[in-house]
Amino acid sequence: MSEMSLTELIDEAIASGTIALPVFPRAVTDLRHALKDEHRTIDDVAKQIAMDASLASQVLRVANSSFYGGLSKVNTVKEAIVRLGIARIVQIATLVMQKGLFTSKDPAANQYMIKLWQHSVAVALGSEWLAKRLAFGSLAEESFMAGLFHDIGELLLLKCLEELRVNRPDINLPKDLIREIIVRQHEAKGAWLLKSWNLPDGYCAVAGSHHQLVTEETSTVELIVRVADMVSYKLGIAPTAQPELVVSSSEEASRLGLSEITLAELEIALEDAAALSG
Repeated sequence: MSEMSLTELIDEAIASGTIALPVFPRAVTDLRHALKDEHRTIDDVAKQIAMDASLASQVLRVANSSFYGGLSKVNTVKEAIVRLGIARIVQIATLVMQKGLFTSKDPAANQYMIKLWQHSVAVALGSEWLAKRLAFGSLAEESFMAGLFHDIGELLLLKCLEELRVNRPDINLPKDLIREIIVRQHEAKGAWLLKSWNLPDGYCAVAGSHHQLVTEETSTVELIVRVADMVSYKLGIAPTAQPELVVSSSEEASRLGLSEITLAELEIALEDAAALSG
């Protein structure tokens, strides 16, 4: 099968609605609105999370992890909010709910999705860390979300290919062809999916162009996400490791004025973040 014919099958499946597309968790939107609501109290947010017992238990597990944990264990969502703040707990809840999308019944696809999820978390947390490290604190939240969603197009394509295997068992899908399709199409498909979720244009722009050449229009958030993305690949926190990457010589690092020390610190932050995505 040629790439063009497989591309057409994917586009047709998406357009016809025969593929179950990844759905943005509504609870994430509700919780993120809580961050902007001056009248929403800690008790309100705690109750909102506690309504979903599975979500609450996973939030507590992550809040007590080595990445976020303090000297003592927190036992309730409210205690976790008091310790970490509403913004951090909403971030954790976002990660917990988004993780549920990265699963597959096919063992090989599931293994890829696990690595893709680990990469997405690392880039999200690394982007947030880098924004704060470079004194772009006002961009930290946007950098986190843009980093989390930058490769969402890969997830969409994996879901499409998985259903094509089921619905069209006559189709041969060699690994090399699948990888080529993902590399070539994940930016455009990611931008399309985020737009269908009605997420901000900034997230769509990052998803749609993060492997393209840097231009004068490339935003600071996208530069940050690109650097976190490259460092993640260099460290092997990605579906395929690229240890040969020299991030310090990249246009993105130059535009952000990154030193070797800052990049080394980012590597440490990403390695810490990797433990959170398990």
